[in-house]
Amino acid sequence: MKQKERTTIPFNKLGNGPFLIRLAMLIGRILPRKWGLKLASFIGTVLGSNKNISMVKAVRANQYVIHHQQLSVEDLDELPKTVFRSAAKCLFDYFYYLSRPEKLEKIVIFSPEAEAAFKRIRNKQPCIIVCPHLSNFDLMGYALALNEVEVQVLSFPNPNASYKLQNRLRKSVGMTVTPMSLSAFRQAQHRLHDGGSILTGFDRPLGKAHLEKYQPVFFDYETNLPVAYVRMAKVAGAPVFIMAATSQPDGTYYLEGSDPIWMESSEDLETEILTNANKVLKEAEGLIMKYAHQWAMFYPIWPQFLDI
Repeated sequence: MKQKERTTIPFNKLGNGPFLIRLAMLIGRILPRKWGLKLASFIGTVLGSNKNISMVKAVRANQYVIHHQQLSVEDLDELPKTVFRSAAKCLFDYFYYLSRPEKLEKIVIFSPEAEAAFKRIRNKQPCIIVCPHLSNFDLMGYALALNEVEVQVLSFPNPNASYKLQNRLRKSVGMTVTPMSLSAFRQAQHRLHDGGSILTGFDRPLGKAHLEKYQPVFFDYETNLPVAYVRMAKVAGAPVFIMAATSQPDGTYYLEGSDPIWMESSEDLETEILTNANKVLKEAEGLIMKYAHQWAMFYPIWPQFLDI
């Protein structure tokens, strides 16, 4: 009975605590990259093998939906291991390069689409970057800061102790981070008005406490995903760019980017928001499917599929 209790500890209590974040930072400083990645791969495999962990259940459900419900039982068992391995290796890399910024530029490559977005930002032409949780989300933000691409990051609202620590780390490398709130949105709107740009995630569900009025369609199902970026982009006359730092087989990261996505107008606000959110999400689907095994979304976007 005790053994069962030990193996069913939720990952959000096990893996996101401030202590383990600090431990990961220490490991990133002291281990060579080769051995750190091997250790991370082992830990990711162990965590991804436990079907009783809530985050493993979420990965199974999310992957099941994006693969059009065509995955076999064997695939559903293996994919979480692959996703957790990828996430653990990205976490190690983030902390490894956090203390070695001079090495980071050698392993991060920007796509032409990303460079085009950066040119707009440096020229004080406002844009909104939206990012799926693909591969190394934080390393991408770090790389932008090192390359003097100034953006305001809108992070998850009401952060717990772990997220607060992560946000402090982000700020320590030059990122402007504001958890989503009315004041943060006002600050973002002022920034856009003044020619600045913002960056935010768009594929993490907001939960019951932050139920969205509008439910955009993602992989053919309605979702409780954030849509505030649509209205901000429309009011500011700014394009939306989708970006993700994707892991490559040679150990580098390639910053994929979309072409600018311009918001369409409609006389009806609901139609305007949903039409544009759906357009952004449809564009993002292709990128997520291209790197499905790197999609580190550990929260159920479609909770109705959790019992698969």
